[in-house]
Amino acid sequence: MRMKTRTSLTLILMVLFVGHAQSEEHLMGEMDVKIPVQDCVMEPSEIVDVGSVVPGVVDAIHVYRSDLIKKGAVIVELESSVEQASLELARARANQNTAIELREESARFGTLTQNREQALLRKSAISQHDWDKTKTEARIAELQVKQEQDNKAIYELEYRRAQLVLEQRRIRSPVDGVVMERFKSVGEFVEDEPVARVAQLNPLHVEVIVPVDYLGSIVPGMQADVRTGLANSGEYRATVERVDRVADAASGTYGVRLSLPNPDYTIPAGLRCQLTFLPQTQQKPQTVAVQSDAATAMETADEAPLGRCYSVGPVEDKSTAEQLADKLQQQSESLLLRAVSESVEVGYRVLAAEPFNSVEKKQLLARLDEAGITDRFVLAQGESKGRIALGYFRKPYFANKRQESLAQKGFVTEILPHRKDIEQYWLDVALTSELDSPDQIEQIAATLSTAPTLKPMACYPELARR
Repeated sequence: MRMKTRTSLTLILMVLFVGHAQSEEHLMGEMDVKIPVQDCVMEPSEIVDVGSVVPGVVDAIHVYRSDLIKKGAVIVELESSVEQASLELARARANQNTAIELREESARFGTLTQNREQALLRKSAISQHDWDKTKTEARIAELQVKQEQDNKAIYELEYRRAQLVLEQRRIRSPVDGVVMERFKSVGEFVEDEPVARVAQLNPLHVEVIVPVDYLGSIVPGMQADVRTGLANSGEYRATVERVDRVADAASGTYGVRLSLPNPDYTIPAGLRCQLTFLPQTQQKPQTVAVQSDAATAMETADEAPLGRCYSVGPVEDKSTAEQLADKLQQQSESLLLRAVSESVEVGYRVLAAEPFNSVEKKQLLARLDEAGITDRFVLAQGESKGRIALGYFRKPYFANKRQESLAQKGFVTEILPHRKDIEQYWLDVALTSELDSPDQIEQIAATLSTAPTLKPMACYPELARR
């Protein structure tokens, strides 16, 4: 009888436990808000227009555009011959000790004279007036030593001031980063304008504008996957740093800033990107343990740890992705293959300024012929149909160079990115607790001709339920 009662009580507690867990999971599912992919911009964390605190003429420039630079490194030196001479003069004064030694000798002689005349005064061999005169001269000699010591201290301060004045003629970088632009050349005068622009690229700031519908769903500390539009670029993990507390009523949006580590400067700045906020890791509610063999077995099976999750990719074609999935399936039972369509920039076209009519177009072609620019063609299709293209380049650096050379010849141009829609495949893998490290998955991924990357990610519910 007691055994039947205990069994019935155990079954009731198990039913209550399962119902409570399902209710909590349902409520948490309602609270979770899935945020769609957002457009974003990757920017330097700091852009500094470095200026000078003193006016002067540029004597030397030690950096060029795109140079990496450390904090405190000298960017520009101003002409400083007068300051150098002042520093040498101040150094010479600060190192001189002759005046102090001279006054010390006079003070020692005054002390000896005072001691001798004090003995004579006791014998009434000298007058009181002579004694007062000797004592006063000894005191003056001591004060003159103190005066020279004070002068030496002042000279040392002047030497320090001369060092600082000379240091002002050396303009240094306030941050670690890269030189974006030089505004001055050797021989130019600098007063209140900047001499160079420096960008801090570690970390990068990812700026995203989010609809107010998701206000409260994004909090500092959340993570997100960031993808650029460049070919062969993977995903990067950024962390929410700041969330605007004031929304824009006109557009119904608010701003979010994420921090993206970039210690080796491999991630370029100034690019458009797409951002996917990762779901928060769900925590299981605490439950009361049931002292029963059946309940213990159920709890152990339900709370078996899923382990860490990783995203493998990108893989260019679907067949290769499926083959990789078959190999990874042996390492994990939880695996999800997902396709991501992206519009990536595959090149850059330099286009001449669009003419207003056919007459101006003919005049432009004639000017190009006179300038000897024959590497041109007229676009036959697309949004820029009919426009004159003056070059196609894979990298923006060479497109900018082409634009600069054309500008020197008097031609107004613009650079338009050439985009292409591609489909890439990613494999999201959840490792069980039995697999301590992802080394085996890395070895399998390395067998492909274009080895994909392996990045940690959050174990989202869709992956965990498989």
